[in-house]
Amino acid sequence: MKNIFKSRNLALALSSIVLFGSCSDDVLDQENNNATSTENFGTSVAQVKAAVNGAFHPITDTFFWGRIVHTGALLRSDEFNIFPFGSNTAMSTLQGNPGDRWALEPFQQLYKSIARCNNIIININEEDIADEEIRNSLIGQAYFLRAFDYWYLLNLYGSVPLITTLPDLDNLLVDQAEPSAVWAQIIADLEMAEGMLPDSWSGDDLGRPTAGAATALKGKSYLYMKEYPLAITALQSLVGKYSLLPGSFYGDNFSSTNENNQESVFELQFLGQTTFIWGTDIPGTGTMGNYHIDYAPPVKSPDKGHVINPWLKDLFNDNNDVIRRNETLTYNYAGATGYGGVDFVTDMGDETPEPEGEPSDAVTIAIDAGVEPIFSRKYTGMELGTREQVDLLGTNVGNNWRIIRYADVLLMLAEALNENNQPDLAGPFVDQVRLRAELSTVSDLSLDQTAMRQAIIDERAMELAGEGHRFFDLVRWGLADDYMGATSLHGANPKSLSGGIFQENKHELVWIPGSEIDANPNLKQNPGY
Repeated sequence: MKNIFKSRNLALALSSIVLFGSCSDDVLDQENNNATSTENFGTSVAQVKAAVNGAFHPITDTFFWGRIVHTGALLRSDEFNIFPFGSNTAMSTLQGNPGDRWALEPFQQLYKSIARCNNIIININEEDIADEEIRNSLIGQAYFLRAFDYWYLLNLYGSVPLITTLPDLDNLLVDQAEPSAVWAQIIADLEMAEGMLPDSWSGDDLGRPTAGAATALKGKSYLYMKEYPLAITALQSLVGKYSLLPGSFYGDNFSSTNENNQESVFELQFLGQTTFIWGTDIPGTGTMGNYHIDYAPPVKSPDKGHVINPWLKDLFNDNNDVIRRNETLTYNYAGATGYGGVDFVTDMGDETPEPEGEPSDAVTIAIDAGVEPIFSRKYTGMELGTREQVDLLGTNVGNNWRIIRYADVLLMLAEALNENNQPDLAGPFVDQVRLRAELSTVSDLSLDQTAMRQAIIDERAMELAGEGHRFFDLVRWGLADDYMGATSLHGANPKSLSGGIFQENKHELVWIPGSEIDANPNLKQNPGY
């Protein structure tokens, strides 16, 4: 059963209604007994819990992880070949520029969450909430979430304003901070969260960030900063505190069943719900899987959808990786299914030419476009029912999105060890992930640092495909141009359907929203835009 944390009340404060009956001072000068002011905010645990939930809401909302960050950023990787759909897909096809959609909303949502976290961190004190354990668990969540927010701002937009105070109405034109300063704040916030958050939650609070989640994000941050010894220390402290699901349950890492399980380090909580109001910050709305639009195959997506590039299928097959392939991709392999467990050919079509006219199935659409009909399975809601039973916009898709899994921790630890020139120590952590997939190990191959690096790159591609890591990985490895540029190592342009080409010193980041620059001329646009 879904926990109540998913259907939480997300209001930060009760809204007030002022009734004007006359112009007298007595009528106009009224005290609203229902309002939450700066002076009385934080005086009850229930109120602060609501504030913490309110800080999470912009993150799970449609305008961030609920959908738009996928359309506008995560689908940029070489995994996805996007059917162009006007401005909706301009960023994910590497053809967007200021004025196109989907850079603004994530920027605003993240800062909305940051502002709410700042309010909690600054205003909650011992006098108002005397129980230290409860107080720390609330403030610790705000520290974690603020770090999470800045992590994505930094890796999406580059140099961004660093705001850790309450709004100053006399100083709204803030400058962008150096990335090093933002990284330092992320680490500081995560260290605060580590010391304040519990090791686990239960009951209605299951799914909230834990001390382990803070440590994992800290280790990931150090890895991105190339501070390998520090990354090793953080990530190694998590070894044994989580465990991998058995191979036969690998698909539970992406489905709506067995959420917040033993492999989950941190996941965003979603709930399929019929109450849908696009991009609103209203309690009880906006936490459904609208990301379904971006991962569903053609004819199922309200946009035109995408296909998976063949290199990923080939990587699975070259490694005889059936377990992960079958939970990641669907195409016409033995036993392949589509929505609701329906046979792939029945659900998605076959390669039989259709009469002239609009194609009626996903396979025909792909073949007519000159690409292989290989489609995503993760986060499409295929396990929820047939195509007709899964809502076109994904409103009844409630799969939690696993932000950090233990498999990712193991592979990040292996990478940090290898980059610290310890490939022999890295191998066993790669092996844990491969053995779950019933594959051979790498430890007995005596790989040098270069060979181990490639093994880790390949393993991350197979283990984490379609989960939102690949583009960031390619950028931090310095491989984005190699795989997505004009002379792709894949041998074919991974964005061939649109003709988009990765450009160095531009597409590593998305653009700073033009409306934000118009409102604050202190902001400088990213290179290339």
